[in-house]
Amino acid sequence: MKKIFMSLFIMSVFSLHAQKTINIFNYSDYNVINYLVGANQTNANCYPTISGTNYPVPVPPLGAVSYNGYYNSQLQSPPINSWTVQLALNNSTIQPASSPVLMPLGSTTDWMMNKFYVEDPNGTPLNYSGSSIGTLTCNTPVINSVESTPTRPYEFNAYWFVSGGETFFIIQPK
Repeated sequence: MKKIFMSLFIMSVFSLHAQKTINIFNYSDYNVINYLVGANQTNANCYPTISGTNYPVPVPPLGAVSYNGYYNSQLQSPPINSWTVQLALNNSTIQPASSPVLMPLGSTTDWMMNKFYVEDPNGTPLNYSGSSIGTLTCNTPVINSVESTPTRPYEFNAYWFVSGGETFFIIQPK
């Protein structure tokens, strides 16, 4: 019984210092190409800001991926091998996904947005397929959905929301 309580305690301590998870679900027949960004959204300038450097990050039709933060994101499929870390206006570095620098940054940031586009299975981007979702700039309202309109006739609908401390990006046919 003590082992169970100790395990629960250790897991809760680590969860307090870990970045939240982002889950990407592609329910469409298209490849979804992602560019993920995280930031500290509690201050006026969003620093630190962290973005994946090996863009694009593709998720195939009917595929899914979860990233439990930046650290060791190269172990997922598709991998994110490195991150651009911007601590201030003129202060940015590229860190490999295995860099211990990413661990404390994961506790002070959260997933902010995804710049994405959609392409057919042959790799050709669809018309009107690019968009951004989430918080596009610091201290602005969250864009929760991207849906087809007469002026932007998307072949899909996309949704961004947070539930249970995890961020979800879902794309599906319209």
